[in-house]
Amino acid sequence: MSENPEKRAEEAEEAEKIPYAKAEVLERFLAKFIDFLIAGTLFFFPLPVGPLAAITYILIADGLKGGHSIGKRIIGLKIVSLAREGAPCDFRESIMRNLPFGILILAYLIIGWIPYVGPFSVILITLAVFAYEAMLVYNEEKGIRFGDRIADTMVIGVD
Repeated sequence: MSENPEKRAEEAEEAEKIPYAKAEVLERFLAKFIDFLIAGTLFFFPLPVGPLAAITYILIADGLKGGHSIGKRIIGLKIVSLAREGAPCDFRESIMRNLPFGILILAYLIIGWIPYVGPFSVILITLAVFAYEAMLVYNEEKGIRFGDRIADTMVIGVD
């Protein structure tokens, strides 16, 4: 199945308007992995504090000082707002761009307790979301994933 050439041309034209270079894919995945390790650690604190802390961290992490989550700060990446001409990502944008991941944690809490079906459903949904986001990061010319499109943000390398 071939992609529409007109659509491809429009995407290339839009990408040319963005003055930032695409961050390295491996660096992005490492940074997100570190952030998920932190959230996973928080998740296992006693109920309800642990899961709430995990969801909160995932949602606001990219709005921390200078548009860096802890993982992105370690790896050397940051989030910039395209709507605000390169200003660091704020908490509102961070929540918007990370909402898919926060919803996954919430889905685990809501349906994950159902024997057999719950954990299996959450795993399938999680794999689908991660696969879609990874495909966008890898294939999209500027590496703008679904969450970035919603929040009008982009991940870039720190100079």
